[in-house]
Amino acid sequence: MARVLVVGADVRAERALLERLQRLAGLPEGRLSSCRGLDECDLLVVRDTPGLRHAALRMALQRPGMPFWIEHEDGGLVDGHAREDIVLEDRHIERVLCAISTVSPGAAAAHDSECLARGAKAVTRELRRRLRDRQGRTRLVLGNGQDLLLDFGADIVAVPGAPDARELPAWLGTGLDQARLEIPAPPAPENAPRLPLRTLLWQAGQHGDHWRDLDAKLDGGAVVRLSRWPDFRVIARQPEGFRLCSLLLKRPASLRECASMLGLESELVRHFVHSAYLCGYASLQAREGAAAPSPATPRDTGGATMLARVWRSLRQARH
Repeated sequence: MARVLVVGADVRAERALLERLQRLAGLPEGRLSSCRGLDECDLLVVRDTPGLRHAALRMALQRPGMPFWIEHEDGGLVDGHAREDIVLEDRHIERVLCAISTVSPGAAAAHDSECLARGAKAVTRELRRRLRDRQGRTRLVLGNGQDLLLDFGADIVAVPGAPDARELPAWLGTGLDQARLEIPAPPAPENAPRLPLRTLLWQAGQHGDHWRDLDAKLDGGAVVRLSRWPDFRVIARQPEGFRLCSLLLKRPASLRECASMLGLESELVRHFVHSAYLCGYASLQAREGAAAPSPATPRDTGGATMLARVWRSLRQARH
């Protein structure tokens, strides 16, 4: 158990801070408690006022090596020993709290957790099922140690640690081979960035080399069936995506047929299928179960006209 001395807060604020720290680190209930003496505490937290800050510095000198944090009015925590007021990242806070409470980092969050799926194929299968049902919350642990907290009902993913958003799709796509999906999901930190779940998964589908089995089916002539329109956010920057959706919603088609009828590169179609499959929009079926393909290019219909109008409006909005 870790004992925390909170200076400058009333009982309610002290309790709220301890609950927040316990939740942030994913510690079991009772791992953090308040104390009243400097000699018995493992962590010193001081509300940010000039008088208290100077007094706390003198207190901290009596306990070299003890963590000492200053809490700003907005709740941000900074290292009291540091020269600059840089807000501590959630991962740093977790490491410190787990260390002083004799719990290894990550072990508390995994306490009593159940692994639903492990590896790219099993995780993809479980993601597709939960996206279809649109309910539940899970924790996705990538091979590089990054955690993603998935809320399927809200179509939101919380990203503790705030990595570069530009790198996250590649991290997710390439990390699925060693990923695992767990329940229950811990509460998301208040300051963790939130992203649209399907948008992130769509982008992640463009990365990784775990699509070997799916690609073998595509190369063997399996046809792709699209169940519904994807979220426009995921294809707004891909004009070829609109054309593929329009075609596949009218009739299932193989990779070669899509490329031939729309004049697209096969690899572009392949990447589209990867993303649509990961997000649960697409499914594959053997050629025997598909309708006989028509060699003619599909005629423009009212649906295609509507699609053109939607695409034009999106392009105009971007400009």
